[in-house]
Amino acid sequence: MVFIKSLKGQSWLLPPNIKDMIPKDHICFLVEKVVDKLDFSNFEIKYSGAGHPAYHPRIICKILVQSMLDRIRSSRAIARNIQENVVFMYLAEKLTPNFRTISDFRKDNSDLLKDIFKITISTAKELGAIGLEQLSIDGSKLKACAANNSSITKVQLEVIEQYVSHELKEGIEIDRVEDKHFKDCRGYDQLKETDKKKIKSLIAKYYKQIKKDNHDRVSEIKYTIKEAKKELENNKLEKVSLTDSEARFMKNKKGRIELSYNSQITTDHKMGIIVANDVCKESFDNNQLQPQIKQTEENCGKLKKGIKVTIDNGYYSGENIDYLNKKKFDGYIPNQEESQKAKGKKVDITKFDKRNFKYLKKEDKYLCPEGQKLKFNYESYDKIKNKNIKIYKGMNCKECLFNKECTKRKDRIREIKKIPFEKERIEMAEKMQTQKAKEIYKERKQVVEPVIGHYKENLGFRDFLTRKLKTVKNEFNLVCTAHNLKKIWIIIQKKNNKINNIVEKAYVISLI
Repeated sequence: MVFIKSLKGQSWLLPPNIKDMIPKDHICFLVEKVVDKLDFSNFEIKYSGAGHPAYHPRIICKILVQSMLDRIRSSRAIARNIQENVVFMYLAEKLTPNFRTISDFRKDNSDLLKDIFKITISTAKELGAIGLEQLSIDGSKLKACAANNSSITKVQLEVIEQYVSHELKEGIEIDRVEDKHFKDCRGYDQLKETDKKKIKSLIAKYYKQIKKDNHDRVSEIKYTIKEAKKELENNKLEKVSLTDSEARFMKNKKGRIELSYNSQITTDHKMGIIVANDVCKESFDNNQLQPQIKQTEENCGKLKKGIKVTIDNGYYSGENIDYLNKKKFDGYIPNQEESQKAKGKKVDITKFDKRNFKYLKKEDKYLCPEGQKLKFNYESYDKIKNKNIKIYKGMNCKECLFNKECTKRKDRIREIKKIPFEKERIEMAEKMQTQKAKEIYKERKQVVEPVIGHYKENLGFRDFLTRKLKTVKNEFNLVCTAHNLKKIWIIIQKKNNKINNIVEKAYVISLI
């Protein structure tokens, strides 16, 4: 058998230009073009003058975007690829920044990473990949870089804070933390045994950190506790994570409750380009519609009247419906009933359901299915819905034959709560029952949900590797940039293939 001749032991294996080893249609050249459009003048002013020279931000930006495309997210893994992978070598321009430089750059340059994302949108617009005829908004829970057992209660935190403030010293050598070390900490004796065990385990970990190196670990630990305490008090939380104090417990689609962040995207329906993205600490999507629309207009210009906006039940509220109406957008938001029906679940509406009570605007009263009226009684504040509501009570409920079917109240008087924007809610519900609305709403499943599936499955972005809201926003910006670049690259490839086919056909015809 004859083998292909190899070049083992040859002094020069690579061509003079490393670019020659990369396929001409590789996506790294698109990454390079996009990053080169950025304005780095602020950095050039910042790093001018005396001092050790810094890596140009252009190089780190290219590396970060390419690494997200290649599912390489750890800063150490990125640094290793810069030394081993020819694509990364080319983008790094023969430089080798270490993992710390890459990690700090990703953490500290929010504005620059936002600008890269905006350039992908403007590039997509130039290619005609954004139509702005229909938008879909959706949210997805992404796991934070923190374990569930890293969370502690307010009482536990207070004991730890007291101990760290008075007892924790640098250089202490201890193999086991006993109860006697906490005898002066107020409230320690009242804790459950599991809580005591957790505190002792945490303090033991802090001792190991102090012994590990020469850094001022005590100050770092005190700062971590201070930040956690601030989050607890400001947001009235029951628990807070010491690993990432800004992460929140959220329920994912698998029904698992984990420390997470809520990621948001707005997708254009023409080619599935992401035109806005964000990350928030709220587990509910309700308050994210308006920020997404505002960011879309910042990135794409003022949206025209009549643009279709399809959103799922998580964003359903009278305020959001009113906002879309005022903007003169064609909104599609199903209520809980319509959402359940769309999932194939049976929804039973009883005769005395609130939806069967008719509001009489002139009289400011409700008319029940049996023809009895409910009059306005008082106004109150609903803490759960965070809004003022009006309460209407039945006038002749006790005389009604269907009294027991209508209400479970002890006084047997039916109450109706009227919340703000009820008219808008009714109009949206009637709209969503039409066949046209159902067909338009179905389209979002073919656009925005595949985008989320793409960055989770194909780009491997199911959780965050960084901590704190500001930094996870940077990380999410990068994955949205990578998604858009992948779409743009596919569009360019198709156009080039089409041109090549036309040229080949023309050449064949000329020969004939």
